[in-house]
Amino acid sequence: MSRQGANETTDLVRSPMRPVALSLCVLSAAMVVLSFISDGNAFSDSWWLVAFVLWLLLWGVLRSMTRGVAERPRAGLDERERVLRDQVSFVGYQCAVGAGMAVVLLMVVFQNQPDMIERMPALLTTLMLAASAVPSIILGMSGASVEDADADEDE
Repeated sequence: MSRQGANETTDLVRSPMRPVALSLCVLSAAMVVLSFISDGNAFSDSWWLVAFVLWLLLWGVLRSMTRGVAERPRAGLDERERVLRDQVSFVGYQCAVGAGMAVVLLMVVFQNQPDMIERMPALLTTLMLAASAVPSIILGMSGASVEDADADEDE
């Protein structure tokens, strides 16, 4: 039994979901920085646009890896998976609300600085993208994958 536990731990460490989830976090942080330092609107900044396309690709990969828990009908999930999905959804929702409020507060603080206000749409986009990815990132870090879901169905 201890040998099986060791194999499960090794599988989690070797899982490609963690590096993808961590890369998505790092790229989200880089996009926040790029939206602040861009000259004018970040949507016209090539570095931000490249990061955006890469972000979408990584998010798509991570979503496909975690869809076993994230997208399966409620009846197909066991109790632990339902609790996990509900928790990560709640955390993602709270991050989205917090990100929106942060942008509103920044707009109030910098209302007399048009160059800063011009950066807010890209910042809001970046923060909303990051908030939408939070559930997938948490699932990716926890190791809940499609393979785990398929293995449970076979048993």
